[in-house]
Amino acid sequence: MNKNLRDFIQAAKELGPEHYVAVKKPLSPYLEPGIIQQKLAAEGRYPVIFCPTIEGSKLPLVTNLFGSFETLALGVGCDPRRMTRDEVYDVVRKKMATKLAPKWVPASEAPVKQVKFLEEQVDLGILPISHNSKLDAGKYVGAGFMIAKWPDTGVPNAGVYRHLVMGKDRLGCMINPGNDGAYIARRHAELDQLMQVALVIGHHAGVVQASLARQVVELELMGGFLGEPLEVTRGETVDLPIPAQAEIVIEGIIDPKNMATDGPYAEYLGYYGVANKPCYVIQVTAITMRKDAIYHHLDSSQREHTWSGSLISQVAMYDKLKAQFPTLKAVNIRGWLGTYVSLRQRVAGEGRQAALVAVTDNYGKTVVAVDDDIDVFNEQEVMWAISTRMVADEDLLILPGVKGAHLDPVSYGESRPHRGPMTTHLVIDATRPVEHEFEVKIEPDEHLWKRMKLEDYLK
Repeated sequence: MNKNLRDFIQAAKELGPEHYVAVKKPLSPYLEPGIIQQKLAAEGRYPVIFCPTIEGSKLPLVTNLFGSFETLALGVGCDPRRMTRDEVYDVVRKKMATKLAPKWVPASEAPVKQVKFLEEQVDLGILPISHNSKLDAGKYVGAGFMIAKWPDTGVPNAGVYRHLVMGKDRLGCMINPGNDGAYIARRHAELDQLMQVALVIGHHAGVVQASLARQVVELELMGGFLGEPLEVTRGETVDLPIPAQAEIVIEGIIDPKNMATDGPYAEYLGYYGVANKPCYVIQVTAITMRKDAIYHHLDSSQREHTWSGSLISQVAMYDKLKAQFPTLKAVNIRGWLGTYVSLRQRVAGEGRQAALVAVTDNYGKTVVAVDDDIDVFNEQEVMWAISTRMVADEDLLILPGVKGAHLDPVSYGESRPHRGPMTTHLVIDATRPVEHEFEVKIEPDEHLWKRMKLEDYLK
């Protein structure tokens, strides 16, 4: 039996109160789960949050599975108390290289088939779907990954999109234009075919992380992340592989030629996206779930949104840069905040070149290159390098008209209308000159630093 969401929750609980908390009081699905999460974040705390009682639903809710490096590491089977960041990345690297075909199991062995709502029984209102932010267009499913097939090959694909509740049996489906799901939908439209989909809500955190990968067969990668083939079963109303150990699955049909509108929605950039954004519509044909299902929620405007796929993107970016720049030390992809790259320059301009490669693969609009003596995971050190090693009129590179995030409030299109697919990127070269002497950085004595332990000197 595959690991599942409950296994992950239990593992987080065993890490202690820094990584798992339970809410003692009932919560309204309107704003309250998000407020709890945001209040914890304001204190610098990012635990998994279990909410046993959500008003209007019989199902509990869990959120913030991806809020910290520790819970991300836990999702890929690492013990964050005993492993370094680099050791976790090595584990992720090995898992990304492991692809295992899914294993089919009968419905009788699939917990997700324990309860079924078909035809007139379908009612999304039974789920504790939350209204995350005040100006959102309504309730959104944010943490589910949607499975669909490439129509020309029949190969299944998985991706995370945003889904607005439009009725008891209708969901919006807004897919970013560059994501695989958008290409699949457009191809179905070209072939004049309906698109079968299955929205999976609640599985082991490693499975959800794998669903965020690109240019792979995600269901095979999920097996790699689990360390065993992903167990799947047949859909009730769709010809798709359904993860057998999932908590909840919503099956449905998209007519890719029948568009609706979506938004506003509190997005990961910290702004409400505009209203009336084009989206597809899922006509829900079935809901299946465990008899004691747990609803996986994600507050889209919080840190976990940008961090959810960060382990995969960190490793992929590091390996790509390392192949071209052997003296690369570290990469820190910070979502919409940008990317930091550290390396030991061998020739002048190498730091800038590495930063330019990072621009092409990441939506973060600002990329900063620093020397290998700077910790890219320490914001203060990066800002110190920018302040003391950058000369603004020489070390800033402005790159207009580059592909960016279409949700960026200052993105633009080919004729520069507001909210297109492009943006202007900024590269900051905060590295020291290679061919000239530079002031020496003040460092503590290495011998004393290692020998003197604070616990030996302080009560």
